[in-house]
Amino acid sequence: MADDQSPKVLNAEPQLNALAAITLPKMDLVGPTVEDDIRRAIWRYGADAVKEAVRNATKPKRGRKTEPDWPELREIFKAEAADWLAGIDPFAVRSNYAIAKELAERDPGHSAVSTHKRIERKLSAKVGGRKWWVLNIAWRQSLDGHPFAAHIRTLEACAAIPDKVDAHRWRQSLERALSVLADYEAREGCPPPAEMSFHEIEKAVQKSGLAAQLSPPRPRGLFGSSPATNGLLGSLLASSVDREDH
Repeated sequence: MADDQSPKVLNAEPQLNALAAITLPKMDLVGPTVEDDIRRAIWRYGADAVKEAVRNATKPKRGRKTEPDWPELREIFKAEAADWLAGIDPFAVRSNYAIAKELAERDPGHSAVSTHKRIERKLSAKVGGRKWWVLNIAWRQSLDGHPFAAHIRTLEACAAIPDKVDAHRWRQSLERALSVLADYEAREGCPPPAEMSFHEIEKAVQKSGLAAQLSPPRPRGLFGSSPATNGLLGSLLASSVDREDH
């Protein structure tokens, strides 16, 4: 017969009342939805902590730092183009290596050595490199405000760049420029003044050619054409060209 006074066996797990079963989440379960996991995380850590964790976890990763080479290089190219037009050869004054070294020491980026190599590689490119940019900038600036000789010298240098696409175009531009100079000398009887810009020479040739085409023809007998009409038209068009120049 069993002893009534023997101790009773206790359950290993505590018995939860109905309210506890509803309010306390089951932390050993995952899901079944994202919202369920979020509610459990909020219950355990608090809403603010969960918001901060989500913000940090979904923050986009930063990529490689943007290379600030071109803004600095453009300023160098503009200054060297001005030197070129002034008769100074910037490529003889400073090497690509020296420019790359200066910029790499000023802003080393991830590595001074890798920055140096990257910039020197850009400067040395045959197309889109330092010489290509400097001469293209100089060419645009040489059209006006500089002696025409600087424009011709720039075109000659551009035509010598080993670029299959642009070389033919530069040679055509050089041939056209030389033709304009020859036209000026043929019409004026002397070469253009050294201080004239190429744009001024073009305008002079254009004006001279227009005046020649519209000059009054010489009468041919009784029925020759009237010089008065053509002469008036020529003077009006020549005046129009003058107004455009100013």
